[in-house]
Amino acid sequence: MKISQSLLKALFNFKKGEECGLLLKERYVNGLETPPTDAMNLGNWFEYKCTNQLPRSGKEPLPDTLKNGDLSIEYRRMNVQVENYFKIIERYGIEITHTGYVFDHPIGSGIADIIGNWNGRRVIIDLKTTAKIDDKWSDYGWGDEKFEYDSPQAQPLTIQAVQYKWLAKHEWGDDDTPFYFFVFSTTDTNAVKIFEVIVDEDRIAKHEEQIESASNYFNNQFLLKERKDLAIADMKRCASCPLKSTCEFAIDVPLIKTIYVA
Repeated sequence: MKISQSLLKALFNFKKGEECGLLLKERYVNGLETPPTDAMNLGNWFEYKCTNQLPRSGKEPLPDTLKNGDLSIEYRRMNVQVENYFKIIERYGIEITHTGYVFDHPIGSGIADIIGNWNGRRVIIDLKTTAKIDDKWSDYGWGDEKFEYDSPQAQPLTIQAVQYKWLAKHEWGDDDTPFYFFVFSTTDTNAVKIFEVIVDEDRIAKHEEQIESASNYFNNQFLLKERKDLAIADMKRCASCPLKSTCEFAIDVPLIKTIYVA
């Protein structure tokens, strides 16, 4: 099993007790597909319009429409953002060479939205859609301030850049392939951000060690664990888990936690 940036984060959360290993295994080993949220559908449609690449499901994303056949307000906004995307590509003189590029690595995986030539260099571009383009507090907000000092809140986002720059180093022998996030607001058609992510060479080396460790742990230990050792029950998570109807470890009342006072 190759380690993607999403699997790496999931394993990290499992070790912290914040993600159930049973669901993790179903998703990454057995291929369980969970129903996409409305926000995910909107993002998939936007990326399809920009890159002509199908989402992981292999099905063409369809927009929400009104009774008269017109696009819903959310999709009308994103249609403007599609126009903004192509305007950016043209204005900056970016030549798109690949979309949906699959990196080939023995233990790591990743699919880049866009590979292009920009200012004479091969670059990686990842497209993001968000309703939190100026939010600096939430894990998946894109407020500028959270990226100034590589805060912990930024790491769930920036780890993707680290992963792809590491994959590019292996794939092309390029020690520093430029990586960009193109971030498009789902609520404001005038809100678009472009971030270039600069990654220290030592961070790339540390990431490679983390991937190797995660690969060994997942393939040699995680997959051999008993179901009871993978289960991390939580009332809130269990309530929305697709496995809850058949899971022997699912709970619908809170567990008792112990507080120690010295």
